[in-house]
Amino acid sequence: MKKKQLAKLKQQFRPSFGDARQQLFQKMEEKAQEEYRLSLRVFLNPQEKNEMRIELLQPTTRDQQIKVPLDENFITVVKRIQKGEQGLLDRFSSNLVEEVASYWVAEQEQVSNETTTTTIQDTTEQPADSLDESKGTKTRAFIEEIERFPKFAIEDTDEALIIYEKTSKEKRLLASVSKLAENKYTIEPALDRKYKLKLEVIPIIEAFAAVPLVER
Repeated sequence: MKKKQLAKLKQQFRPSFGDARQQLFQKMEEKAQEEYRLSLRVFLNPQEKNEMRIELLQPTTRDQQIKVPLDENFITVVKRIQKGEQGLLDRFSSNLVEEVASYWVAEQEQVSNETTTTTIQDTTEQPADSLDESKGTKTRAFIEEIERFPKFAIEDTDEALIIYEKTSKEKRLLASVSKLAENKYTIEPALDRKYKLKLEVIPIIEAFAAVPLVER
């Protein structure tokens, strides 16, 4: 079979963009049930075509639905899924479900964490209280504000406060704020992809980075 004929045949059997998006939605529902025992309904907002809705079909004290804007990055990934890029559907759905699950699964965990002392470093041998005393009021407030987000933690080094997310597989770097210079910080792609969260977390990081070093 000639290459042009083969390419045309593959094109005929390729799913539409809408079908590829629906495959992603269904895969997210399956993974949520299998990996987190969450019953979800993932669908396109009929009133706003550039918005995905994720609904929890179980009781919760949090919002029953999460709204996720479908930006250019999302559209690009769906197009790659449409083209049949190997393993992408599985990886992308896993990443999205992990992020969504952290919102509902961590509900009880977050309540528990709020009653315990904030720990700055998991590997430190010093009590968390003694570490907290060595930090300024604004630094402690910043750490507490960041660690209210599910699975978020901060590692304190000589040069920076490093924000990461604890996942089942690894520590995922999200951002860092310099302790040596004002208005110097980094935002990693892992945080930038967190649609809803980045709108809440990034302003907190920017505001703290702008605080003069002597006031931290």
